[in-house]
Amino acid sequence: MHDRSWFEFYAGKCHLRRNSYEWLWSFLFRLCMDPEACSIITFIGDGLRFRILDLKALAFLYYYPNDRFIFTDQEVINLFKSALGRNQAICNCWATNNDVYDFTSLRDNEMMIYSGMSMQQLQDYAYCVSPQGEYDNGFSDCESLISHYEFGVKRNLIERE
Repeated sequence: MHDRSWFEFYAGKCHLRRNSYEWLWSFLFRLCMDPEACSIITFIGDGLRFRILDLKALAFLYYYPNDRFIFTDQEVINLFKSALGRNQAICNCWATNNDVYDFTSLRDNEMMIYSGMSMQQLQDYAYCVSPQGEYDNGFSDCESLISHYEFGVKRNLIERE
């Protein structure tokens, strides 16, 4: 089933795992907003489009540990691809490797509530944290957007406690 490297991976990234109440689009959105997950999934700097860098890791974080004894690694990846294809809040942008997706406007309100940002701020944030935004010095508001997001998330966590 799962080789030893995936158990080591899981031990280091288990805090990124899907919560039991989390929808697929919100799981992916949360990881896009988390700088620690940038080796797995990242915004590409074009609106809310994102690139999946490590499909196996995403599938692993989405399904593990619930189905670890039922499915092989490839079956988990196929299940995840199927879920991506059926999700109405996410659309495939048909990049060369089918690895670029976009969040549709279906969940705009939830994304704004989660992040504490307006849609324009979210798109600007996505640009700032993308690889493209890291090399572009023309956008001066990146630091304030990133700190605004981090403050908003911390505030939401404190309010929930």
